[in-house]
Amino acid sequence: MDRHFLSLPKPLALRDMADLMVWPWFSLAKTPRRLPIVFEQSDVAILVEPTGALGLATIWDADLLLWVASRWTDILDIGRTPNRRLEVSPYRLLRDLGRGTGRHDYALLRAALDRLAATRVETTLRAGDLEGPARFRWLESWEPGKDGVVLTLPDWLFSAVCERRVLTLDPGYLALTGGLARWLYRLVRKMGGRQQGGGAIGLRRLHARSGSPARYANFVVGVRRIVAAGLPGYRLSIVRTGGEERLLFSRERTAANFSTTGCGRTVNALGTSLSDRIGTSALPVAGERAPDSESTPWPASPIRPYNVYNLNSNRILAADSKTPLPVDKPVRAGEVGS
Repeated sequence: MDRHFLSLPKPLALRDMADLMVWPWFSLAKTPRRLPIVFEQSDVAILVEPTGALGLATIWDADLLLWVASRWTDILDIGRTPNRRLEVSPYRLLRDLGRGTGRHDYALLRAALDRLAATRVETTLRAGDLEGPARFRWLESWEPGKDGVVLTLPDWLFSAVCERRVLTLDPGYLALTGGLARWLYRLVRKMGGRQQGGGAIGLRRLHARSGSPARYANFVVGVRRIVAAGLPGYRLSIVRTGGEERLLFSRERTAANFSTTGCGRTVNALGTSLSDRIGTSALPVAGERAPDSESTPWPASPIRPYNVYNLNSNRILAADSKTPLPVDKPVRAGEVGS
């Protein structure tokens, strides 16, 4: 078991596994999804189904997998060999992912762990020499440990990171509140890469790739809202060509380097713009969605009544006591989490 995760000091450089970025693996909705994801294209077949009452793992639950992939990569970068069984600090994990550290946040984290462990995956993608698809769960097991939570990840994910099949994500990804926006950013990041030329994909193909059960017309409305609001680091547009609508995406140009010597001329109207709408969106509330849509990171249905709290060792425990111990106080600005 690798306990090195408990002492990694550097800030999180968010990384995603390339194989998770362009295919439908997770529910994009905040309400529990019990309908399986079934997808086939060419030689790629994917089946994702829940095995309990919690529903499919969501794209927000997948943040835990991104965190592990990021830390595995950190370990590889310093010349160490990671282990797919590891111990993590829930407090550190929540802080790295930009989430709160109150009692409710730990309860949500536990629910995410439960959904990841209860979601079964079958896929022909990277099935290797197996006769038939690879079969695994996003999380093989999790349990309280001495100094945190012990997670066992599937070899399918572990191998992808060890083979360096990972891409760095913009830190703004974690601030995206919509499930569809998160999925679309990952697809654009993988297909568009960092080249200025970008790429394009038909909206019907995009709908199929998402695995969303939403009607195509509703799906397109959601994509148009995302195009209007934008995604971190990319410019988006929708055009009609060849009888179909296509999403175009390209990298935003980096700001020019203004650290140069002066030209000797005066500057007029420094910091002003001739446009009174620069940086605004055509929508009154960019990305606004219905209450039961794919727009918030946590399920709307009640979570099982765990009294989840953080002990001095930062464990996640289920305590049915009527007088649970208090949670740790949130870290103040300038303090460093454990």
